[in-house]
Amino acid sequence: MDEQYDVVVVGSGIGGLVAALTCARSGQSVLVLEAGKQFGGYTNPFARKKFNFDPGLHYIGQCQRGGSFRRLLDRLGLEHVDFAELDPDGFDHYVFPDYDVKNCKGLDRFRDRLAADFPRERRGLDRFFKLIEDVDYTLSNAMKVRSARAGLSMARRLPSVLRWSRASLGDCLDHYFTEPQLKAALAGPVGDLGLPPSRMSAWMHMALLAHYAGGAFVPRGGAGHLRDAFVEALEGHGAMLLRNRRVEQILYDGQQVRGVRTAKGETFGATQVISNASATATYGMVGEDHLPRRLMRKLRNTEYSYGSICIFMGVDGALDTSQIGSTNVWNYDSTDIDALFSEQAMGDYRNIGGYFLTVPTNKDPGGGLAPEGMQTVEIVALCGHEPFASWYGEKSMKRGEDYEALKADIADHFIERAEKHLPGLSDHVVLREVGTPATNVSYTLAPEGSAYGLAHTVDQTPPFRFGARAPLDGLYLCGASVISAGIVACAASGRMAAKYALQDAGTA
Repeated sequence: MDEQYDVVVVGSGIGGLVAALTCARSGQSVLVLEAGKQFGGYTNPFARKKFNFDPGLHYIGQCQRGGSFRRLLDRLGLEHVDFAELDPDGFDHYVFPDYDVKNCKGLDRFRDRLAADFPRERRGLDRFFKLIEDVDYTLSNAMKVRSARAGLSMARRLPSVLRWSRASLGDCLDHYFTEPQLKAALAGPVGDLGLPPSRMSAWMHMALLAHYAGGAFVPRGGAGHLRDAFVEALEGHGAMLLRNRRVEQILYDGQQVRGVRTAKGETFGATQVISNASATATYGMVGEDHLPRRLMRKLRNTEYSYGSICIFMGVDGALDTSQIGSTNVWNYDSTDIDALFSEQAMGDYRNIGGYFLTVPTNKDPGGGLAPEGMQTVEIVALCGHEPFASWYGEKSMKRGEDYEALKADIADHFIERAEKHLPGLSDHVVLREVGTPATNVSYTLAPEGSAYGLAHTVDQTPPFRFGARAPLDGLYLCGASVISAGIVACAASGRMAAKYALQDAGTA
């Protein structure tokens, strides 16, 4: 071994950073190995001509006082990380041809807003939003029941929660409601998890709605400030962080993890390895010979989410973005979101019937995201990965003229569509950059260019995702394969993996 550590963390996405810092603060010697040029995964920003963009963080919940992410940061000594709140009266705006509504801070307020538009659906709304609360309580507290009162509260909620544990969001909406516009409005943020209602787990979508009950936020100064806070704290606790160190093999002797080997031929010893890579990549690094048959079957059947198209724009200050403000716009061509997100529609960007539009400089005006007097605008759309797969093995910025021409066509197409909400947008763009599923592969090693890791189907909902504690002594997983996609869920998985590692090491 070149060097020996207590814990090696593979990958520096938010899950890996949380896991590493949790272990380092407990006195463990920690090594973080990042395959890319920069730390942070989807929290790593990029800059073009003094415009700064966050590819993977457009808004998160639970950052308010008492919120789960706020508490996690405080426990890790990151009290100084601050957040800007999006418009509490409408952080999401779901726009359909014949209806639109804003999702707001407070589940009761959103429910009442919908009930005012659909008074005949009031009873169904009351029942559905009660179910959201029950699902959120159950998923948040299932492992924390410590008293008879808490156990009784859990028992009262379980029947309704379990009834929908194996149902799709579409099944659930059809049960409670009849109005197509209302069903579409409640399914409005499905793009946050990347599946249409007929394939999305009802549980996962309800957990998503509950996630934003306390409001929506962005880190002040961008995702890079959040990433930098973790890196600085890790260095302050003596952790070693190395970039350009892609792990090729997790060393396992049949009984215990012994360390890792990088693509450069370096070997780092550790009896505990926490992987922030995808589950398929992690177990691939171990090798099939060491894996139980049941785990092998699960890996072969693993399904990943859709990929994403992202158009990042620098625009001049003359473009009026006040009508959008800090709100995210979800634009849909119809209320039939299943049809819009069908495999056929996802196979050609010209057929994609929904997109997400946001103005980051309105969310964090003092964050230094753009030069003085300038703004940033971003458009995101889900897409299939197949049209981009031929470029997965090629280096970024070197994929050739055909790829660059495709990106230009994609940008023109979506910018023209977005002028519905930002009239004259194309005349004010001074810079634009396009990301595709091939970009996701290059910068985050995302399987199939996926935007959200494992697809959030019924069969891949906790507890049917991958466990934070692997069935191999000394190996732990965090990231989107464990709980769910998103900054907060991945951070929670990092905390979980680290706690298991510390317990098994006898240092918890």
